[in-house]
Amino acid sequence: MKRLTLFFSMLITASLLNAQTSKEINFEQYTKKVEKSDAEIQDPKKNVKDAVWISRGELMMDIYDAQILRAYVGMDTNSFMLVVGKPMQKELIHEEGTLVKKYVMERVNFYFTDGKLDRWEVTKPVIEKPLDIALESFKKAIEIDAAGKRAKKLKENLVRLKGLYINEGSNAYTFKNYALAFEHFKKVIEISNLPILNHKDTAIYYYAGLSAQLAGLNAECIPYYEKAIELGFTSEGSAYYNLYDAYKSLGRLEEGAKMLEQGFIKFPKNTNILFSLISYYIDKQDDPTKIIVYIDKAIESEPNNATLYFAKGTLFDRLGDFDNSFAAYQKAVELDPKFFDAYYNIGALFFNKGVKYLEEANKVPAKELDKYDALMEKANQEFKKALPHMERAYEVNPNSREVIEALKNIYFRFRKENSEYDTKFQEFNQKLKEM
Repeated sequence: MKRLTLFFSMLITASLLNAQTSKEINFEQYTKKVEKSDAEIQDPKKNVKDAVWISRGELMMDIYDAQILRAYVGMDTNSFMLVVGKPMQKELIHEEGTLVKKYVMERVNFYFTDGKLDRWEVTKPVIEKPLDIALESFKKAIEIDAAGKRAKKLKENLVRLKGLYINEGSNAYTFKNYALAFEHFKKVIEISNLPILNHKDTAIYYYAGLSAQLAGLNAECIPYYEKAIELGFTSEGSAYYNLYDAYKSLGRLEEGAKMLEQGFIKFPKNTNILFSLISYYIDKQDDPTKIIVYIDKAIESEPNNATLYFAKGTLFDRLGDFDNSFAAYQKAVELDPKFFDAYYNIGALFFNKGVKYLEEANKVPAKELDKYDALMEKANQEFKKALPHMERAYEVNPNSREVIEALKNIYFRFRKENSEYDTKFQEFNQKLKEM
């Protein structure tokens, strides 16, 4: 999965501030510094000094940076060789159809996608969870520095710590460890909410919610999405849809529907919201014409969006309104001549109409032969109307089993009218068998 690119520039900038090559990193020295810091915070004469806690926090941030060998997201392999050094081992691995280069170092593994550093995993840490230790150290320093004499220095450190937490959260997200990413993004929010900073990182609320939701924490993600919306960050309406999905998972569908309605008004182009609204009203057996209002509003703002007309056609189809459904589907294919689903649905409109005439004909008493013949003729007319639309659907997607089966049935029905239909029936019958 792609890294959260929103944070690239901040992360790279933060890393470049420490442009020290890995060859200069003395891990033994860091171990000694940690031992010294541990001793200081145990010393009752020293642990009451804010400077001791600030130094400890800064040390932990330096250790975090050292553990990933001063590398940064987006670094190309040439820069890696210059800044980090030559890897002990190189591997090529396949992940979801993508070729990934793995560089194995003594303490950390790096992964490159398309020639750029994508993520890493520390295999031999100097200390576990250095960022959490840094945060607790700075919070202790703030507590001691009641007069705020160290406020400027603490702010600078906290801003840097936020960047590192984002870095680590993004890394966990890329590894699909969404629960861990959620924990890191929560720490970013915690730091921002400290009175000494009092800053709202709008995007972080959204990504905290997204990470929680992907981790299956549907109840936990809701307040973060809600805060993101309050602060004006919705990722083009995705926050509203994700909230609906979370509420739905919790069995709170009514609350979720309100999110869809709010989201659609603000983001009528978001098809996830639109189609979910349609499904909601239909499943609820509420007045589905309410949805037409939403769709028409969307069309007003985006008149060339074929998907909106397709959605309108689908709704009218479900309502049994043949003429309006056909008109909407036709508009969809006018706007997008390769819209397979619209072609198929037009064909299905006529095909299903033909099936209804067949069903009526089969109910006609045997003595009413004229009525039977009239209904059969109507059915055949509808099947023939379906044919060109199904053929066009096949041209767009020749691998659709559904359209191949529909064409086979239509050709079979008219195979005795001329040899071409019989040949087509044989052809599509064979295609279906092969599938």
